[in-house]
Amino acid sequence: QVVCVPGPSADLSCAVGGAAAAGWAEMAKEHLLSATGRVWNDIKGELDDKSEAEEGEPAESAPVSTDELKKITKWLQHAVTKFSASAAVCDGPKDPALKSMSEELVKAFTAALGTLLSIRRGAGPSLRRELRDVAGGLAKAADSLGAAVGTPGMAVCAGQVLDRVKHFERVSGSNRAATRRKILTSLTQLRDASKELKEALQEKGSEAGGDSDDDLDLADSMCGEDELEPEERVVMDAVAVAVGILEELLKQASAACMPAQSSGAEPTPLPALEAVAACAGKAQSAVDGLAAHGLGGMDVKAFGVSLGELRAAAAGLEGAPFVRESAEKLKGAVDTVQEALDKVPTD
Repeated sequence: QVVCVPGPSADLSCAVGGAAAAGWAEMAKEHLLSATGRVWNDIKGELDDKSEAEEGEPAESAPVSTDELKKITKWLQHAVTKFSASAAVCDGPKDPALKSMSEELVKAFTAALGTLLSIRRGAGPSLRRELRDVAGGLAKAADSLGAAVGTPGMAVCAGQVLDRVKHFERVSGSNRAATRRKILTSLTQLRDASKELKEALQEKGSEAGGDSDDDLDLADSMCGEDELEPEERVVMDAVAVAVGILEELLKQASAACMPAQSSGAEPTPLPALEAVAACAGKAQSAVDGLAAHGLGGMDVKAFGVSLGELRAAAAGLEGAPFVRESAEKLKGAVDTVQEALDKVPTD
């Protein structure tokens, strides 16, 4: 079942015969699944961001049901499996049986992109980005499979397509789900950075507590300039505190993405959630920069740039009432890092 989509790309079967957009070099060579690339190139512009006036208000409801996604997913999985199995034993790309299988796979792929376009209606920034990633990844994997027919790498390419089909199956069906996924992704990456930071500080702390002068001399010769100076350690300890505050803030933001649990309660406005999700990504990236420039020999100038990025993200987070208190704490923690950084010798 193909999901009907209003607008110029409603009849996606017509898109199969369209010309491939210049710029996707991987899809330049014709093969049995080249049509998937043409479909993608003809409709991908509709997944791009548009002006606020064209976008309108983000939708609260899910335009496509979970059952519909599962139907298309099973169709895709079945088509990929049949095509791959036939390609492994066929006489070549011109085998009539394989051609039939490729046409079925193109139909399933077309239905999948039609489904994503249906979800696109009323999608906010987080959901639009996710839809582009899912559709583009699926298209590229399908093209690679078509190009790999008759080669030893075909089985690997088939596995990659099936992996991208799983991404399609798990695509967020609503703006709230997409925004929460983006925040949780930032939170996961932040936790990884926090763990590495704490482990590094513990290791450097234990190294500094050697049992003898000989041990210290050996450590100095091995670590060289990678050792944290006392002033630098104060800075990184303050960073660890700020990261902990940011973790708690992102947990609160994730919870705010959920629909209102009690009757009569107002859900958190979607624009506020989108703003927090954007700031969360910037804050997480800034923390990565602080760790990279603060450990293994502090680069004060580069560290200061990343700290400024974290400060800007904290200021953006203050605009959301549901995380404002934590954002203010984060801002104070950033100030503490700055005070410690100002005491680090720059010679």
